[in-house]
Amino acid sequence: MRIPRIVISASNSGSGKTMLACGIARALRSRGYKVQTFKVGPDFIDPKYLAIASGRKAVNLDSWLMSEEEILRDFEYYCEGADLAIVEGVRSLYDSSDPLSLKGSTFSVAKIIKAPILLVVDIRGLNMGTAAIVKGFADLFNADIRGVILNSSRGEIHELKARKAVEELAGIRVLGSIPRKKELEIGMRHLGLITVEEIEKEVEDKIDKWAEVVNERIDLEKLLEIAEKAEELPEVERKIIEKDIDAKVAVALDKSFNFYYVQNLDLLKSMGADFSFFSPLEPDFPEDADGILIGGGYPEIFASEFNRDSMSSLKKKIEDDCPAYAECGGLMFLCKKLVVSGRKFEGAGVISAEAVFDISRRFLGYTKARVLEDNVLSGKGAILLGHEFHYSYLEVDGDTKYAYEMERGFGIDGIHDGVITHECLASYMHSLLQQKNAKRFLEKCKEYAKS
Repeated sequence: MRIPRIVISASNSGSGKTMLACGIARALRSRGYKVQTFKVGPDFIDPKYLAIASGRKAVNLDSWLMSEEEILRDFEYYCEGADLAIVEGVRSLYDSSDPLSLKGSTFSVAKIIKAPILLVVDIRGLNMGTAAIVKGFADLFNADIRGVILNSSRGEIHELKARKAVEELAGIRVLGSIPRKKELEIGMRHLGLITVEEIEKEVEDKIDKWAEVVNERIDLEKLLEIAEKAEELPEVERKIIEKDIDAKVAVALDKSFNFYYVQNLDLLKSMGADFSFFSPLEPDFPEDADGILIGGGYPEIFASEFNRDSMSSLKKKIEDDCPAYAECGGLMFLCKKLVVSGRKFEGAGVISAEAVFDISRRFLGYTKARVLEDNVLSGKGAILLGHEFHYSYLEVDGDTKYAYEMERGFGIDGIHDGVITHECLASYMHSLLQQKNAKRFLEKCKEYAKS
């Protein structure tokens, strides 16, 4: 398969690569290019920004959660109809969960999809040091770095010094620089950028500003030339999924819950799921649903706004054995109470526990779990991979039936994750679903519809 492509990575996290990737995608889109964007790693927030910038779904590629074949399959599938692909990296080029392994890193994904790399370097306080950084990244594992973009330059003289150092000492071309400007910054909170669902108009404006700067200060012709030289990929066959399990699935989607893998929703839809989106902040809950999905998000931010009627309808549905699957923020929402800064808020009351938000307790990383009990996603004995990222913990009342024993990661208590109640599974772990998981869930939904 032939698709021009480029990976935008960086020397460190927080270097501005997300908004730069958005600016490049928007700038090229404005020139008539159909741009497909991807995000390396387990991230639900950055892909929403990339999707707005490109006008197409942004998709995660993760070499810890996915095989090489799965990465190539999804990359090629979502690139259909696109003129080029932009892949935004995670952290620095080489960073992942293990300091001595490249698994899960941007570099590993770039190698799999055979993509050239642009390295973004924050040059605050640097000139010759920029060359040392670039050369170090290029030489450590012989990375295919074809260009450098300098971020946070103080001005023209600062940029010229850093550019000269990189090009003469590291031997890699600088494609441009981004000045340090307040109007280019966007708000952050504990899980990353503020979600686009909360500030969509502001995000559009910010991306337009980035696109203007990119058009003025980045050599897009050279960038396109580099992308065009990416070698051809072997075509990976995508198995045709039979759309034969009709089920109405209620999906929580609003500013409080919006963390979903695009692949998960697309897989379920391709197998016959008919989505009905609802907001736990509003009174209307889809009473005719055959199944329920509640993704992650920020329940700790919006706990005071949860609608009692919606929570009551959802609880009644789950207690009627409607299949439900909740992740992270969804798990917190299903608890009896949410505790935020000492204040207690009502949860849906499905799980006999209190979810306590604590900014001093961070649980972050990839997870591996062995299934202890049959549940709506998997059977006993199966192994599931995923990730967790939360600043909360559960105070559980009494006996709890757990779905998973953690082989890697913390989960709920350092040993277990995945509370099972009725036909509901709620875990801190986020999973990238396999076809067998999606099929099992939808078959449970179909059984419920017939009951």
